[in-house]
Order: sequence, then C-alpha cells, then structure tokens
Amino acid sequence: MSYGTTTVNVHKKLKLDKRANSENWYARLTLDNGKRIVKSTKTDDLEEARERALELYYNTQARIKNNLPAQTRKFKHVAEYAIKRMQDTLESGTGKQAYKDYISALRLWLIPFFGDTDVDKIDYKGLVEFDAWRTQQNKKPFSQSGINNHNAALNRVLDEAELQSWLVKSMRPTLLNKGVKSESRGSFTDAEYKKIYTALRTWHKKTKNTMAAATREVLRNYVLFLANTGVRHGTEALGLRWRNVEWQDKGDERYLVVNVDGKTRKRSAVARDTVEGYLDRQRKLNPSYKTGHLTN
Repeated sequence: MSYGTTTVNVHKKLKLDKRANSENWYARLTLDNGKRIVKSTKTDDLEEARERALELYYNTQARIKNNLPAQTRKFKHVAEYAIKRMQDTLESGTGKQAYKDYISALRLWLIPFFGDTDVDKIDYKGLVEFDAWRTQQNKKPFSQSGINNHNAALNRVLDEAELQSWLVKSMRPTLLNKGVKSESRGSFTDAEYKKIYTALRTWHKKTKNTMAAATREVLRNYVLFLANTGVRHGTEALGLRWRNVEWQDKGDERYLVVNVDGKTRKRSAVARDTVEGYLDRQRKLNPSYKTGHLTN
C-alpha cells in the first residue's frame, strides 16, 4: 500500500510520510501485532516531525508496557462505529428492535456528555457525573429501565472499543443504575374494557368526515387486536405485516399465531379466537385484500 509521495525511515517500525494532498508529515508506526498507527505531526518541518514521531513511538511503547491500549479514540468516534454496526444489522433484518433505542440514547444523551472523552478514560467518576448531568437535564431521576437502556447503549460502544483494541477489558467501568423503580402499567377492568369495545362499535358512524370514519374503523380493529393478542403497541405492532400472521396446528387444535419482532427478541403471540374476525374485518377495508379469506 502506498502511504505518500515521500517516505523517511525514523526507526525500524516508524516512518514519516508526505502525502500528495498535504504539506505536513504523517507518522506511521507499525505495532508488533501488525496494526498501524498513522497520525499527523502537524508540521512540514522534517526535524520537528521526526521528534513528534519519536514522541508517538515512546508514548505508545509506554502504554503497551503498562497494559494500556496502544491507541485510543474519542467516545463520539467509537459511538459512530457502534451506531453504524447496529444500523447495518437493522437494515439487513438481523438486528434487534432495541438497537433503535440504543442509537437514540447515544445521540441524545451519551455522545453529548462523553463525546470528547477518550473512550479508555471513562471511569466511575465520569459515570457519576454523567448520572448527575442526566438527572439535571431530565428535570427528574431516570427510571431503572431508562438507565438500563443507556447502559446497554454504552456497553455497545465499549464492546466496539475493545474489539478495535482502543480499550482493554480490565479498564471497563462497572455501570451504575440507581434509577427509580418502574411501576407496572395499569390495566383495564372488565367493565372498563367492555365500555371501550362497546363504544367503538358505533364510533365511526358519529362523524361525517369520510377519512375520519375510515380511521376510526381501523382504530377499532387495532384496539381489539392488541387487547386479544398481547402484542405491544408501537415497537411490535407497527412492523406487522399479513405474513406475520399464520395458523399453527398442534394435535387436533388449531391456533392463530402472530409473529412479532419485540424490543429484545422475536416472539410468537397466540391470539384469542375472536381475533380472526377482527383481522378479517380489517382485510375487507383494503381493496387489495377485499376478496379472499384469512384462513388457509
């Protein structure tokens, strides 16, 4: 591989390169494992560049001798690597839905705070300061689940740093979670649920707006579908397609199964018998699927 228009040997494993698009000299250090560190000396003076290249060499040797990574990166740079890796798996269909939350946590919280910090310098003190800053920005303490999400995102970055040899395992900090314990979401009583599905039967007839009426019909089917399958709204429901719904046989029994991509894993939800009717009603609202049937 060509590194520049001019090369000067400084040491057995250290060279200076002059690139075609820059006046400055670049130090190129080859490590014992074959990896290379390339860094600008930020000067076009050969002697000054030689001194800075030797400084890079001795500092790197000292880091290796003290069981530190030969080189490190700013947190924001490593985070971008981790984000790209997660985005690639999402686009290929092999990534977890939770990756979207991790990417959001990195962009909104972790990069703004740790961005200019060397990834190998993140320690207990930094985590405590981050927690205080996060609480101040949020105007209230985060929930345990929210902090778990941040910790998972941070671990993705630390994993990437370790993979690239920008961090050694012994330097990884123990992540904190002193968040407020989340309370379980409330559930509807039988009487409340009956009131909802009864009202939905005629709700679409109480507007003269054609589009609003159609939307209300879809919403009715959506609410009844969620209530009778256990599929979560948002993350799981928004990605559903007709191909995710299938019949499965077990002995003499036949079940309608909804295959969903959950927050952390793929899972199958067994629907109640009434769901077939809701889906069939929804199918008839779409001209493309109006003819035909749900059963196979």
